Amino acid sequence: MQTSFMAGRTLMFGLSFSLFSSPVSATLGQPLPAGRELVAPQALALKAAPPALYSVAQSRDETGRVIREFARQADGVVFAVAWQGPALPDMRRLLGDYFSSYVSSQQSNRAGLNRLEGRGPGLTVISAGRARAFFGLAYVPALVPAGLDIDQLK
Repeated sequence: MQTSFMAGRTLMFGLSFSLFSSPVSATLGQPLPAGRELVAPQALALKAAPPALYSVAQSRDETGRVIREFARQADGVVFAVAWQGPALPDMRRLLGDYFSSYVSSQQSNRAGLNRLEGRGPGLTVISAGRARAFFGLAYVPALVPAGLDIDQLK
């Protein structure tokens, strides 16, 4: 009985990814595609960082979910992603190669039922929410531009 329960939970988890997923233009650790519209951090009411450290690509999907991709100005590599909306984004697509670190951080989460704080050397994820109100930030500490305080992105 326990095995079928776990299989059901896994199936529902997979279905939630397919039902609530939307195309994302870039993934964590990868360069933003050419031609992607960038916005100055100040235009998004984010604290201004020293000039030329990063730029932001922002998109909104049909569910109203907002995804922000923070890319280093020097090479266009996405060092952080943030989300806010009625459902979690497709984390596998958003985090790319860092997805397995995200899954590991979920398994060792001690922050609580509706909050995830996974901090490791390769990935930091801070996520919280409940139905119709999810938000979070994931970043790769090694990719954050030198001189940028990550709290500026929150």
